[in-house]
Amino acid sequence: MSVRRIKNHGRWVWQARVAYRGLRKAAFRNSKEEAREAEASLVQELKSRAGEAEFRAIRPATMKDLFEFYVGDLQARGKGPDTVGRAIETARAMELLTPDLLEVPVGRISDKDIFAFREARERDGAKPSTVNRDFRTLRAALKKARPDYHFPSGAFFPEDETRVRWLRPDEEILVIEPMRSPFKEMSKLAALTLMRQGEIRLLRRECVHLEQGVVLLPRAKGGARSVILNAEAQKILRKQLESQESDWVFPNPDGTPYSRVHVSRVFRKASRSSGLRDFHFHDLRHHGATMALNAGFSGEIVMKLGGWKTAKMMRRYAAVTDQTLRAAAEATSGSAEWQGRAKAATPHSTRPRKGLKVGVSGRPETECTHFAININSGHIKPAP
Repeated sequence: MSVRRIKNHGRWVWQARVAYRGLRKAAFRNSKEEAREAEASLVQELKSRAGEAEFRAIRPATMKDLFEFYVGDLQARGKGPDTVGRAIETARAMELLTPDLLEVPVGRISDKDIFAFREARERDGAKPSTVNRDFRTLRAALKKARPDYHFPSGAFFPEDETRVRWLRPDEEILVIEPMRSPFKEMSKLAALTLMRQGEIRLLRRECVHLEQGVVLLPRAKGGARSVILNAEAQKILRKQLESQESDWVFPNPDGTPYSRVHVSRVFRKASRSSGLRDFHFHDLRHHGATMALNAGFSGEIVMKLGGWKTAKMMRRYAAVTDQTLRAAAEATSGSAEWQGRAKAATPHSTRPRKGLKVGVSGRPETECTHFAININSGHIKPAP
């Protein structure tokens, strides 16, 4: 501890400096007496901080501590805002519905606590898919701190796998075309590129490379990835970038990105107006993946298109349509008509074509698969 007179930014002042158990702090005062008084208060402040640190080190970490750690870990690993936001929303839901659970030590968490949170979410009116997303977040967080704990698989609600998550060509027109700008362009881009809503809302100008036909996402949900742009997607982005000078590709009137709630509300209103009661913006990602899979592209190609790391994750989004299954079933009977349709619907090869620049035909530079998705017809065609 010391009090001394020093020159600070060209002015002579009195400095009080204190240290306690590795903690340090200083304050500047106009007189020596004031510095002495500040010295005493600084010591008390450091003692209080040291005591809190010791208490936190001794007491077991709670679920609240776990969520704080997990959010920081996601941010440190460069995860996207949607992933980080999901963890924050899960913590808020727990704080609102089961606040006592946040004070439970992580080492004492049990299946009973998990099911108590599930019942509280159910009473609050949360959909099964929402509860399951919370549980996937909670399971990932617990795995970091409690690798010995086996999250109860029975806690997950069975989700409705029969819900239609793709649009017919006429439904695309009814849902997307009447929407006002820029929500129409955002929706089209989601269906064309399989980008997530957060990736589109927070897309920055410097991430769009139209000359290469790609969007580079440095902080996507699964890590940094590139998104291939077909001609129509490039047209949408070029027009959007030329229409305004913001750093954001889709800014709202005040120059900041639209919120997730705002975009979801606009899309939900448009889908319901067209007669679809349960079709959401995120389902456009399912739609694009389903169109690609049923056009005959392999699961590996669809995985790369949507940025999924595993085939299991891809299959959650891409479904085989009834028409494709019917064609396969009829083909097993030897029907020449259906065999012909199946052959016509399947690309000759889904292997990467050489000599094509990403998203730009006829300019040899790298190896990739070049194709285009037609938003109005739902067809995906390999490049000639």
